[in-house]
Amino acid sequence: MSTPAEPAPKAFISYSWSTPDHEQRVLDLATELRDSGVDVILDKWDLSEGQEATVFMERIVSDPDVRKVLIVSDRLYCEKSDARRGGAGTEAQIISSRLYEQQDEGKFVALIFERDDYGKPYVPAYYTSRVFIDFTDASRYTDRFEQLLRWIFGRPQFEKPKIGSRPSYLDDNAAISLPTSASYRRAMDAVQGGKSFAYPAVIEFFSTLLEELPAFKISSSEDIGGEEIMRKYGDFVPYRNECIEIVKAICRYTEDERFGKAIHDFLEGFLPYFHPQQGRYREIDFDNFKFFAHELFLHFSTLFVRERRSDLFSAIVDTAYYDSWRAERERDGITDYTGFRHFDGLLDARKKELGLRRISLQADLLKERTIGSGILFEHLMEVDFILFLRSRLEDRRSFGGWFPVTIYLMGHRARVFELFARSRSTKEFQFLLNLLGLEERRPLDHLIGKYRSGELEGPRLGDWDRVDVPELTGFDHLGTLP
Repeated sequence: MSTPAEPAPKAFISYSWSTPDHEQRVLDLATELRDSGVDVILDKWDLSEGQEATVFMERIVSDPDVRKVLIVSDRLYCEKSDARRGGAGTEAQIISSRLYEQQDEGKFVALIFERDDYGKPYVPAYYTSRVFIDFTDASRYTDRFEQLLRWIFGRPQFEKPKIGSRPSYLDDNAAISLPTSASYRRAMDAVQGGKSFAYPAVIEFFSTLLEELPAFKISSSEDIGGEEIMRKYGDFVPYRNECIEIVKAICRYTEDERFGKAIHDFLEGFLPYFHPQQGRYREIDFDNFKFFAHELFLHFSTLFVRERRSDLFSAIVDTAYYDSWRAERERDGITDYTGFRHFDGLLDARKKELGLRRISLQADLLKERTIGSGILFEHLMEVDFILFLRSRLEDRRSFGGWFPVTIYLMGHRARVFELFARSRSTKEFQFLLNLLGLEERRPLDHLIGKYRSGELEGPRLGDWDRVDVPELTGFDHLGTLP
């Protein structure tokens, strides 16, 4: 007998329309929370023209299904809240009365999005003595998002054990433990602090992780079930997150050109694990390593695009990779970035084992694992599409090309990807051309012409549908504005 699914917890977000950037941060947070199973109530989604704003705000206390209220606090929110002005002021009256009466104390939490010139967090006066979640340090976003999720779902990271009971984690010897924590902290501190040893510290972190990769080996010939295989895929997530945070820090805190090569060489370090080792013969035994590298490549590329680091994007896309295993068996062992895109046979076998009617479990897993990474799946899918276009422009058939597996999850999409929509601007279009490896637009015009004429077909979405490549690019409007 199956257990009924637990209803998604409802969370109301109280915030101020301070700046467009702040509104976007709140919208991104709300979107990621919904992706994580939280039924978010946000004015942009739930308050329409003609509706009573006060009634909407009173849902904080009047709607019994609203279990959590997130107070997104920045300077303007505090000013309005303390002065009882605007929507933030109205919501402050509602919230403060409940807190002063010590009712529903566990229902409210402040998310700090801004500090003053002295480093003091902006919090409403009624909340000053209470514990908050600090989102002001972008490098700690993943940790803070997890902290927020645990609070919403009532799953704290540290649960008080029963007296006399031995903590369960003492008996959990199966989890893989990589000795990366110390080198990760050292590298993060060095990069963010602009220290002279930042580059060797990052090299040390990357080297430490690569040295421990053999711990993730899976052999499909071993007597392990699909659940155990999926657990091994999941074991890599915390270490992937460390890599993402390191690369994010590199994007934001240093322009030392050596880091581009360091990231390239780190990805290259995965290639020997893509092939059978001595005494092992089946490619499927190493699909998890290919998945890890593909996932990292997508996340790194997405970071470079969102952070406007075309130099780092070029470092991992324009530079060839040397595969020592292939060099021993083929002419030169050289591959390009498309070598990180592959079909995952292990996940396909798992899909068939479960009888899942999904096009790609690989795409599903990539989407699921973006939650808490600080990267939106929409942005990941966009970059996957850019890499696909680039491989078509460069005619990478000799290396197999780049298939955008995440595109399977786009559904019947009608809207243009954000970066392409912004590329109506000549400046943004030039940035897009750089990502596509082009100096001017004629090769792109020629490629889109082939799709429109039917000479080329877009990636298949299922048995019948195909991606409309010209439509997703918003091609007719590219570069049409100053």
